[in-house]
Amino acid sequence: MSAVPALPKETAHLYARFNKITKIRNQDFADIATIKTIDLTGNLITEIDDGAFSKLLLLEELILVENKLTKLPMLPAKLILFNANFNRLKTKGVKATAFKNNKISTVTDETFCRGNSSYYIRTNMDEVRLDGNPVVLSEHPDSFICLQALPIGWYH
Repeated sequence: MSAVPALPKETAHLYARFNKITKIRNQDFADIATIKTIDLTGNLITEIDDGAFSKLLLLEELILVENKLTKLPMLPAKLILFNANFNRLKTKGVKATAFKNNKISTVTDETFCRGNSSYYIRTNMDEVRLDGNPVVLSEHPDSFICLQALPIGWYH
């Protein structure tokens, strides 16, 4: 399979893993308002049209592992899980992430660090902003052990 196939309008989950899909076009998911999961692991995707996922208001999981992406697509607002491991993403280095004023209530010890290792975080990461969320950072002190600076701002 080299393209996203025509799907029924009531499709909730698409698992099109390990095919030869090279591009995601705007029209591929345009009429599928019910889709919650898209897993395109192990394809040859190099390009995703701007807005290809923008009308997917129920999309919660987008998995694009092991493709050939060089840039990230625009992501829908309701997304819970996004995985683009093992692609060809290019960046000069993300230095800050901001998740301000959301409803994030918990973080785990491995949200930003792995196994309490002070060496795990991307070396360019300077700042994580979580202010305006109901998370209690003091309950998870090891979540930030690998960051150069602690999250700053207003928290509950």
